[in-house]
Amino acid sequence: MNWWGFDFEVFKFPDLGLAYVPLQRMVREVARVVEEKKLDTIISMNPFELTYGYDHPDHNRTGEVARLVSTGMPGRRGLLLWTGEGEATSTDQRLAYAAQFYPSQVISREILEKVGEKYLVIR
Repeated sequence: MNWWGFDFEVFKFPDLGLAYVPLQRMVREVARVVEEKKLDTIISMNPFELTYGYDHPDHNRTGEVARLVSTGMPGRRGLLLWTGEGEATSTDQRLAYAAQFYPSQVISREILEKVGEKYLVIR
């Protein structure tokens, strides 16, 4: 995230143990940071990702938390989910897709270009 110039927060949740942390607690803590920093875009793991042929519970859980937090963000919001599946698409294709199917979200061209063309889906 530093390399891309993005702000980020590291939470004190247990590695390999997110399935045991109450979902509401995680959503509350992440939502607090989103509110305090007035964030308009969240980048997280895809909640349905299969990583290298197996399910990765921590990635799935962080994606679910990000999805739930983004639905509570006021106004138009952006949620980018990191994924290892699928084909790369151009920034223009992704922006058109988001405008057509997710009109409540605003993903800036600058963020998509910073992150790169591969491995992001808009949800």
